[in-house]
Amino acid sequence: MTKTSRIKFRYQYHPSHALWLIIFLLSFFLQLFDLADSWRFNRGLVAQGDVWLLFSGHMVHLNWSHWLLNMAGLAIVAFFFSTHASFRQWMTVILTSACVISAGLWWWMPDIRYYVGLSGILHGLFLYGALREIHFYPASGYVLTAVLLAKLGWEFFNGALPGSEEMAGGRVLTEAHLLGAIGGALVWLSEYLFNAIKSRFM
Repeated sequence: MTKTSRIKFRYQYHPSHALWLIIFLLSFFLQLFDLADSWRFNRGLVAQGDVWLLFSGHMVHLNWSHWLLNMAGLAIVAFFFSTHASFRQWMTVILTSACVISAGLWWWMPDIRYYVGLSGILHGLFLYGALREIHFYPASGYVLTAVLLAKLGWEFFNGALPGSEEMAGGRVLTEAHLLGAIGGALVWLSEYLFNAIKSRFM
């Protein structure tokens, strides 16, 4: 008789896991206590000085189905890309994507009065992670990058993916997806250029 081998799950901690957990818990409790209205991007209140709403709006959601969709996206980023960058790098992507999205909402889309959701930042995280993946696993990195770019291209020319607005329970602001991805790409590009210059002159 041969002994059956047991499948062992070995969890390896990475500092970015704490960041994903913080986002998960913060957005969960904001949804649980129905704080979306007071935390969402509100153009009128921002104009009156509540600038923090430019950033807090990314942490609240329309409803539980919208929240679940975004948490599924966060889980994908955490599972596939966590170890590709440090806590500081991931935090930089989040802040940069949030700034690019918020600036775009304010200057490029003045007709948008309210905005909620993490999906824009998620697109920045995913693109950054996919571009970083190319360094470790080129085949999957190029495929994931191409898939996301194809999705963004579809949304740019055709609007939200079929069924996405029904699942989210409201309008999907695809422009925020594009802006978030631009934020992630900017962080990756700045790191790439810095490393290229560093290797050339140091």
